[in-house]
Amino acid sequence: MIIHFTKENKNLYDVETIRSILNVSKSKVQRELKKQQTEIIKYKNLFLYPETTLFELMEIVLIEKLHKGNDRLEQD
Repeated sequence: MIIHFTKENKNLYDVETIRSILNVSKSKVQRELKKQQTEIIKYKNLFLYPETTLFELMEIVLIEKLHKGNDRLEQD
């Protein structure tokens, strides 16, 4: 896991780090990032995203997993 820092002490994350934190596929992360209106910083052939973007994606993935869990409970 690689976290990049800016001069203003902001954390920036690349796609692979976000994927490992969220434990989802790379394509899922890329699809969700396309939907977000977020700041993208390009650094050494990496696209870096601010920490707030990571938190927004965490929220989306968590809600999806909760819905899947509720659907399985309702079927039982």
